[in-house]
Amino acid sequence: MKRGYTQKQAVFILYGLTATLGMFAIILIESGPWKAISFALLVIAIVAIGYKDIIKENNINEQAIKENINEKNIRHDKP
Repeated sequence: MKRGYTQKQAVFILYGLTATLGMFAIILIESGPWKAISFALLVIAIVAIGYKDIIKENNINEQAIKENINEKNIRHDKP
């Protein structure tokens, strides 16, 4: 929650992490280490792609907020 997530988002993240680690453990025990490593790499790739999109979205939102602030400042400066 220190990173700006709501309580609901933080719980979903923790549930997702728990489910992923649980699946990793099941795959490791049932199918062997190579399939478990493959699963882990797939999860890492999905997270990396999602994280890149989240960062891009945050940058777009920050730019929009800065533009709105600049527009408001310009409007207040005019008599």
